[in-house]
Amino acid sequence: MTRLPGKSLRYALASVAITAILFVIFTHFDITGRNEGLFLLHGRNTLFEVKDDLFLGDGSRLIYGIDYDSPRFFLARFFNKKSKSPEPGTPYLDAHWNCKDGSGYVMNYFGDGRKIFTSFSRFEDSDGLETRGLFVGGGLPENVMGNDLGKMDETGMAYFNGKRWEHLWCNVNEGLGSGKTMAPVTPAMWKFLGSRVLNRGKSLAIESSHEAVVDGVPMRIDRYAYFRPGEPYFLLTIRLKNVGNQPVSYYYCYGDDPWLGDFGSSKGNVGWTKDRLYQYVGWVDTSKYTWAGYFDNGNPAAGEGHNYTNTANFIEWIGDETPAVYFSNDPMEYPTESNQSEPLKSNARFIGIQWGPRTLDPGEVEIYCLAIGMAWNDPETGFPVKPKLKIDYKKVMETIRDENR
Repeated sequence: MTRLPGKSLRYALASVAITAILFVIFTHFDITGRNEGLFLLHGRNTLFEVKDDLFLGDGSRLIYGIDYDSPRFFLARFFNKKSKSPEPGTPYLDAHWNCKDGSGYVMNYFGDGRKIFTSFSRFEDSDGLETRGLFVGGGLPENVMGNDLGKMDETGMAYFNGKRWEHLWCNVNEGLGSGKTMAPVTPAMWKFLGSRVLNRGKSLAIESSHEAVVDGVPMRIDRYAYFRPGEPYFLLTIRLKNVGNQPVSYYYCYGDDPWLGDFGSSKGNVGWTKDRLYQYVGWVDTSKYTWAGYFDNGNPAAGEGHNYTNTANFIEWIGDETPAVYFSNDPMEYPTESNQSEPLKSNARFIGIQWGPRTLDPGEVEIYCLAIGMAWNDPETGFPVKPKLKIDYKKVMETIRDENR
């Protein structure tokens, strides 16, 4: 005769079953196939959320997480598939890219202990929305699981100098806008069409494709990122095409408040270009200069000393279309007559680049090209020195302009 379980055991099993059912009902499961770990979070529109990856912006909602790359996780060796250097002292690239999802990162090893990390679309924008494609920002779960600002130095684009990580670029402020109404069309509003790795040899090329609608007119946007081993920058090329049946007036913006040096703080960040510093809000003379960036050396106009990291970043704009470039204290502010006497002193010191407004006729193509990365320091003066570009950007721009898309 089979003996039925005791009443207390039946109650316990029923309680577990009810709890599991309620958990499923009140939990949103966001399983993307990235397989970076398993994370339980407070939900936005549900009580809980379960994810297999963690983005910059998720850390404040995290309840518990297992990072598969963590050495504390006993299966880490099966998930951690970082490549090995071909030869000691040889620069190389280690790329992890999800073509279906349009996110990933590139680690550029210099071969001497130094390296640069570049993350794409591993963050949530200011509206809590995720982007897909080649948009700089975010980090890996191990660096965004808590609120440790030191760990977050290795997010966005970051440089490891052999001793510590130095933050270079944060989540990018980028997007299209209407040339008529100036209404923004941010990357999270674009339709993601897919991505692919074009080349994974000694150099690396990644593409992501999108469609955005400006004033009712569809625009095809193809983005390309190019990396070379040991080079402290990457090339970003943006191809826009009017695929509608009427002209479209638009502008295109790229910018960042990078928190250079130490994540979470703009203190010490002062603007620079080839032969001068920018201590105040203002425009860059693009008839004279083709690059600009920030230098973590302290801004005397803001009452700062020079006890900072001395790290410098840069953006170089390439091609026939000359943009407007400026430094400001807020991503939403342009230099004006009233604020150009203000020192760069906020915690959101910003560099902005804008092309347009301009008009594209049906079938017309426009290409923008940027080099984005880190500058070295002159060994005698300490002043930043932009690296010479070794990627053939002219060939790149000619190739993608001729694409039949």
